[in-house]
Amino acid sequence: MRGLQARGISVRFGRLQVLDDVTLPVRPGQAVMLVGPNGAGKTTLIKVLLGLVHPDFAVFEMNGKRAEIDNDWKRRMGYLPEAVAFSGNLSGVQLLRFFASARGVPRGRVDEVLRRVGLVEAGRRNIRGYSRGMRQRLGLGVAILAEPDLLVLDEPTSGLDQEGLSLLWSVIAEWREAGRMVLASTHDLALMERRMDEICVLREGRVLAHGTVEDLRHSARLPHRIWLEVGQAPDAKVELLCEAMRKWGKGRIERVGDRVLAEVPSDETLALVEIQSGFPGVVRGVRVEEPTLDAVYDKLLGAA
Repeated sequence: MRGLQARGISVRFGRLQVLDDVTLPVRPGQAVMLVGPNGAGKTTLIKVLLGLVHPDFAVFEMNGKRAEIDNDWKRRMGYLPEAVAFSGNLSGVQLLRFFASARGVPRGRVDEVLRRVGLVEAGRRNIRGYSRGMRQRLGLGVAILAEPDLLVLDEPTSGLDQEGLSLLWSVIAEWREAGRMVLASTHDLALMERRMDEICVLREGRVLAHGTVEDLRHSARLPHRIWLEVGQAPDAKVELLCEAMRKWGKGRIERVGDRVLAEVPSDETLALVEIQSGFPGVVRGVRVEEPTLDAVYDKLLGAA
């Protein structure tokens, strides 16, 4: 497999098994979201990939070739930590130049990155005067400075306003379009969902689920919510519609004001929507709501 393949990662701290046989694939052009409750092992997994924690066992491959967590591996990583902390006495330019020198990046790249993260005007000022969001942007600039193959983001939305979030989304999109990889650990599922290709759910150091959002929705088997707009239709006709759906018998059916709510299994939504076609003039609109990723996540954790 091209891209990153980490298999069988196991880490024990004393008597505590922090990671237990974790496998994590990230393909080129793919963004993977790493989620799980506190203590699930997300931070330890990231530290293993960054070479900050030595696993008891792990097999790493990059583009189909066996790899070790050495300096060459680390040069292919870019990292944005959850809590960005830099010396306040340095300016943004000085900090980026320091990291550029350390990673063998041409100094011209510093100006590119400052423009990319929207800190050109602030670049000459000391970091102590930066807001939390500006520090986060600067941290993102450090992470992308060497244009790494794998961009690792730990709670990347923390402290960002809407402009900062738009910047983050554009960087993730840029990495995917360039055939690079993104691994983002987050608790903010709703914000990150549409920017990710796959989700890896960790619980107590093990992989609970891994796949696309649709894969996880299918695994959770949560119902879809269908709203039928009935407006000013006669009550008798609306009741006949509800009765027809209840006889179909696949889920919850009830009237809520000017709408009828139906909760049905995902593979039965089309059949239920087709029922309303037999009641012309009663239904004026149909809206289907998929279960939210937060709900899917809670269901998977609860089932486990």
